[in-house]
Amino acid sequence: MARTVKHDWPMVRLGDVCEVVSGGTPKTSVAEYWDGEIPWVTPADLSKLKGLELFAGARAITQRGVDKSSAVLLPTGSVVLSSRAPIGYVAITQVPMATNQGCKSFIPSPEVDARYLAYHLLSQKDVLQSLGTGATFKELSKSRAADIRIPLPPLEEQRCIAAILDEVHSALVRVDQSLAGLLQLKQELFTASFLEGQRESITVGEYLESTQYGTSDKANENFGIPILRMGNVSYSGEIDLSDLKYVELGAKEREKYSLKAGDLLFNRTNSKDLVGKTAVVPALEGEHTFAGYLIRCRVNDKAVPEYVSGFLNSVLGKKILRNTAKAIVGMANINANELKRVPIPKASLDEQQEFASSISRIEDVESQMKRQRELLQELQVSLSVRAFQGEL
Repeated sequence: MARTVKHDWPMVRLGDVCEVVSGGTPKTSVAEYWDGEIPWVTPADLSKLKGLELFAGARAITQRGVDKSSAVLLPTGSVVLSSRAPIGYVAITQVPMATNQGCKSFIPSPEVDARYLAYHLLSQKDVLQSLGTGATFKELSKSRAADIRIPLPPLEEQRCIAAILDEVHSALVRVDQSLAGLLQLKQELFTASFLEGQRESITVGEYLESTQYGTSDKANENFGIPILRMGNVSYSGEIDLSDLKYVELGAKEREKYSLKAGDLLFNRTNSKDLVGKTAVVPALEGEHTFAGYLIRCRVNDKAVPEYVSGFLNSVLGKKILRNTAKAIVGMANINANELKRVPIPKASLDEQQEFASSISRIEDVESQMKRQRELLQELQVSLSVRAFQGEL
């Protein structure tokens, strides 16, 4: 408690003001430990949350499963932190539950408000990740979790800070829900436009002029041409330029692996759920290339790229791609020839262009919503810094 922040709030160890709890996993081979009444949560469950409230995980265990393992039954109001894969997801239990060993949980004493603690942990995500140790993946140990320091104002002030941060957090949740709704609308638009009623099918290959696998040259952080990798193709069907790497290519390779507006990038190797995600390349500033897990597809004069992408990203398209994919060492793969054989509803150019225009209007709204989210995230960071320094 030697160091203080503004207003002389003491900096306290979480281990001194909370009970710090590690999770555990009952033996999966013992049926009586599973499918009980106690929610059992993992970092994967935390990653799917849209707010702080945690009611359940994908699985549940029995009281005997708790008794016969290192799992601990947490009371309502406990703060759960993912301590590996990755470090930094945070939630507050709304019912009694247990977690696996990928989480560290904090049962607050009466002097700590759970929402205040949750928001402080969220604001310290980078710091928490730096505390992780391990060669294969970083993990935050129970002892290090107990040593985390937080500023501790009076309880009423903690609640006021949490209430202010609740407002921004709720606004972010609403924006994310709107964005999810727009993604669903794009998927359903294809279904409503081309999958209701009888329509002739052709193959994706009949709409393509050419396909090309990306370069296998190793990317670096600083030099060469920006290279789009599978992470730059979003699940929602867009090109994400926020995390670029670079590759050095000769003149012939630069031409071979070039990208231009209207190209399709198809993710040929990924998990079963993500394989086949597809995006239309927008007008890019300067030269760009693409990596080997992607296939560049150029449409012919019978097709509009947004139409082909819309199909591949639709509910039906994704289902066909999942069924087409072949398993390779824990991953799924679809090669160019298999992609060309995928059936797609036949549509006239006018129909395709009308669909592309509708998608463009939806994406304009998406762009505005994403900008709003960026501004809210900036506000959240600013308010968090000020709040935990005692400046609100």
